[in-house]
Amino acid sequence: MSPEKRIQFFIDQKVSARDGTKLSVDVILPQGSGQFPTLLSRNPYESNSQRHLERAYWWAKNGYAFVSGDCRGRYESEGLFYPQLPDGSDGYDTLAWIACQPWSNGKIGTVGPSYSGGVQWKTAPLGSPHLSAMAAHVYGENRFRDLHYLGGAFQLALSLMAALTFETNLATASFGAVFDQGRLFRHLPLIDLDVQLIGKKISWWRDWLEHPVYDQFWSELDSTKKYKEIDVPVFMRCGWFDAFPSGMFRLWQGLKTHGKTKRSRQYPRLLMGPWSHQEPISSRLGDLEFGSNSYLNLIEEEKRWFDFWLCDIENGISDEPPLKLFLMGANEWRLENEWPLKRTLFTPFFFHSGGQANSLNGDGLLSTEKPGNEKNDHFTYDPNDPVPSIGGNLSTASWPWTISAEEPLVPGPVDQRVIEKRADVLVYTTEKLQLDLEVTGPIVVILFASSSAPDTDFTAKLIDVYPHSASIVMAEGIIRARYRKGFLKTELIQPNTIYQYKIELYPTSNLFKKGHRIRVDISSSNFPRFSRNLNTGEDVATGTRMQSANQTIYHDHLHPSHIILPIIPVKNQKI
Repeated sequence: MSPEKRIQFFIDQKVSARDGTKLSVDVILPQGSGQFPTLLSRNPYESNSQRHLERAYWWAKNGYAFVSGDCRGRYESEGLFYPQLPDGSDGYDTLAWIACQPWSNGKIGTVGPSYSGGVQWKTAPLGSPHLSAMAAHVYGENRFRDLHYLGGAFQLALSLMAALTFETNLATASFGAVFDQGRLFRHLPLIDLDVQLIGKKISWWRDWLEHPVYDQFWSELDSTKKYKEIDVPVFMRCGWFDAFPSGMFRLWQGLKTHGKTKRSRQYPRLLMGPWSHQEPISSRLGDLEFGSNSYLNLIEEEKRWFDFWLCDIENGISDEPPLKLFLMGANEWRLENEWPLKRTLFTPFFFHSGGQANSLNGDGLLSTEKPGNEKNDHFTYDPNDPVPSIGGNLSTASWPWTISAEEPLVPGPVDQRVIEKRADVLVYTTEKLQLDLEVTGPIVVILFASSSAPDTDFTAKLIDVYPHSASIVMAEGIIRARYRKGFLKTELIQPNTIYQYKIELYPTSNLFKKGHRIRVDISSSNFPRFSRNLNTGEDVATGTRMQSANQTIYHDHLHPSHIILPIIPVKNQKI
């Protein structure tokens, strides 16, 4: 009797796209013979890297054929690469190729995070008859507002790292040297950063900067308005401290409301944990420990999903609520049916001060009491001295720049006190909480402000202040003044004129415990995560001239600046 057939690797197999381009895929088959359920992951990061092959090997050991493919123009695939184009049709053609292979049983799922998730969202609306289920993670619904222009502010660090990654074969470990410890981010104009970085122009970097409003260029890249063309069940996961939780909730809600079939509307699933962009490797992130209960083996979660949809294994997943959310602070998982939660009490917490809310040493207060006749708060924002990015909603495990020394910046719930000492950071804090207070849902700051400049930024952070005074960021947001009316066009502001701004923070789920305090930080920069607003109204791509802006924040009965918190009532407790 012949020995059992081993797991087989077939590296650099060629798939013919509809235009004749040869796309490279690596195929890993389980032990034994016959036909298998198959998973497809397409990405621009080298399909036969150690990380991808280890993941493929895990699936093969568990009875799945796994196909890992290079996007067009990357590594062994022919053609010219351009982010997201034509990932949809190439994905469709790869599915058709798999379905014809003797080792495939015709049930195919797609899987992968980040760019690989984007590939799936581009492929799904094309209606391949061979696509049975998806697991598309950590990606945004709208590339303009989720990835490159959050609140209209250009996401400098993430965009530049993406441009470099897609143009070169540099490993992430090389980024620190290439980015020159962060000094490169200060270069102006931004449009030339590609040449400064690697000595050549990067076409998509320039396209991103040359399309500073949501136009047809962005619309063609997005999943928006494609829900009615998607008829497969989708499993999604993200982290509260990733750059994409807002977009993931919109994707989930879009499918749930507008999916093509009852199946696609009934079975979008979303898992939100206390993580950043990367899969968790421990129960700790930033300065917080979330307990052993927080750690999930995410590949096992994916296996349950595909076991049900591709292998007809009744494991109960179809009967579970569609949302699984981790409540930080309480450090427990919650199963929910809708977003926002039906029991949410959207509660305004108003800003107060005697006109000196600057820094931790100021007199800024936060309470549910409406303001009366109060003095305004003032600070000066100098683009030459921006507030540095520390923790928060970042999308890599560690960034290739430093704040003060050699320590890399990490994402997540990180203590903000080092920047709360600055005079250009306004700090509004509640009294100590007498009861636990759960905040789960979308968060908005309504800010009344004026500036001496024709354009500027305003930032906001939601902070959990611990009894030992640690000031832990839980969510953040930004608005660029010229985008206050939306993203279809820009309009500069009149200097020294009061405007109302809506700053959308990332959603969160956190139990602010008894004895803690809730805090909101307001400023005008978060650099280098976001490009500095030069305060001159010049174009984001070509502007070079900088000026300081004198900022005024209003919180009186006519201009009640506040944050709206999604309070979830605690059982037998009054708010």
